Amino acid sequence: MINLSKNIQLVLKISSYSLTTLAFVGSSVTAIPVPNANISFAGAGGDFSSRTATFTVPDVTTVTPVENGLRLYEVHLAKMIEVSENFCKDRDDDYIINWNYEANQGKIFMGEFSLSCEFARETLQNFGTSGTETVIISHRGNPVSETISTLDINQKNAPEFINLVHSSMKPSCIDMTPKICPGDRLE
Repeated sequence: MINLSKNIQLVLKISSYSLTTLAFVGSSVTAIPVPNANISFAGAGGDFSSRTATFTVPDVTTVTPVENGLRLYEVHLAKMIEVSENFCKDRDDDYIINWNYEANQGKIFMGEFSLSCEFARETLQNFGTSGTETVIISHRGNPVSETISTLDINQKNAPEFINLVHSSMKPSCIDMTPKICPGDRLE
């Protein structure tokens, strides 16, 4: 984890769609930044019980150790939970966010993760928060700055979080023609 002090801003990614930024504002907080992540939400498309979001990172491998036993993989999923909890502020517990997780600049499909608002809320309640961060999230191509709560994942509770990720957050295929499954190349 990185202990950041007041008013530090990290510019993370410029893509053809949005500028992704993490800004840590306020008193000293502990957060695990996700460098160069591109976070985008699709429109509802008439389905008001779920939303599709994409989490794209430049990392070729997601097994790189970060800290406290976490790998990039767990850090990326933590960020999806945090963004989901924020998105769910005015949504019912059974609302679902279907995250398409992509590595290597969107060239490797890591899986679809369906997170309910209830799961996101309960995870932040169980692990607590360590402050807030501001992220830029593209909503239907329009970048919006949003302040989200960050999970308090530390040396003590990191093994519990890793267990949660591997027991409750199973990557799945996207059922389309042709079917896209974790590990598939998207080029």
